[in-house]
Amino acid sequence: MKQIKILLIAVILTPVLFLFTAETSAEQRSVEGGGKAEFNLEAYRGKVVLLDFWASWCGPCREAFPWLNAMQRKYQGLGLEVIGINLDLSREEADQFLANTPAEFTLHYDPEGMLAKRYDLQGMPASYLFDRKGRLLITHTGFFKSETHQRELEIRQALRL
Repeated sequence: MKQIKILLIAVILTPVLFLFTAETSAEQRSVEGGGKAEFNLEAYRGKVVLLDFWASWCGPCREAFPWLNAMQRKYQGLGLEVIGINLDLSREEADQFLANTPAEFTLHYDPEGMLAKRYDLQGMPASYLFDRKGRLLITHTGFFKSETHQRELEIRQALRL
């Protein structure tokens, strides 16, 4: 609970913008962050983007990772790019989470929560599905295994499969 309060304070009070560096290969997939600039969704023009906010202390986030990995593997060749945005205040906590729950998708480290603020994050995990033109199609707050079939259908529709 203390981490949630600290995260909310960081989201509200820190006026720093972050650069999201586009990663293209599995070897490059790592937690990024620390630079000042703007998240560039435009870098993914032509791809369907599933942007997912997570933190090490979030139980449902841990449950979501295997599904996110599966979606990345299954649909990456058809134009899906899964991007995880970590909101831990400590990089070490994110690294510990990833040691136990690996990600097979691009990650970004945003401890000040500026992207969370920009996307009006309402809970954790939160995901945002964008079409190939960068338009927001749908958002989800929380992760429920019972909804994964419907969420995969949304991805397939965005990919026009």
